[in-house]
Amino acid sequence: MHDRIDISNLLIAVVFSALGIAVPVLFHALGLGSMFLPMYLPLAVGAFLLNRANALMLGFFTPLFSAVLTGMPPFYPPVVFMMMLQLPLFCFTISLLTHRYTKSVILSLAAAVLLDRLLLVALFYVVYPLFSIDPRIITLYDLVKSLPGVVLMFVVVPLAVPRCAALLRKHSLRLFEHRHGENHEH
Repeated sequence: MHDRIDISNLLIAVVFSALGIAVPVLFHALGLGSMFLPMYLPLAVGAFLLNRANALMLGFFTPLFSAVLTGMPPFYPPVVFMMMLQLPLFCFTISLLTHRYTKSVILSLAAAVLLDRLLLVALFYVVYPLFSIDPRIITLYDLVKSLPGVVLMFVVVPLAVPRCAALLRKHSLRLFEHRHGENHEH
């Protein structure tokens, strides 16, 4: 038997995907650019509230929709395609760790950031040579450049997750963790 589609969880994913498109536009308009990882902020918060499947879709589709609608991240160099691999791993990791292993926002976020940065380095070494770009220079530069964004995530996300969860509960939207009592047949 198939599981029911959780419409409220899917709607939460859509809202955080829209924020994942809007927040980078705002950051770029203020001249803050990509060094603060603006797409990661709403996606990280959303991933804590979503089941694994919706967190995975959030991470995959948001950079694609953003690239089509705003031109960011760019298609060339293929940043959008790299982010379409990074962000699903990032969001899935947060959702998995939060709902299966730990309720610690910091631990789940730290593991997701670490996996994301490792995947980024691997992607640089696989993808960038195809475009005659030396991955060593880009890798070091990007890792250092993204440090303010990583710090911002560790400040904003632990504050935002409980507030967003409380807001959703107040408006009777079911969060992932409310589904534990339901019987699921596979």
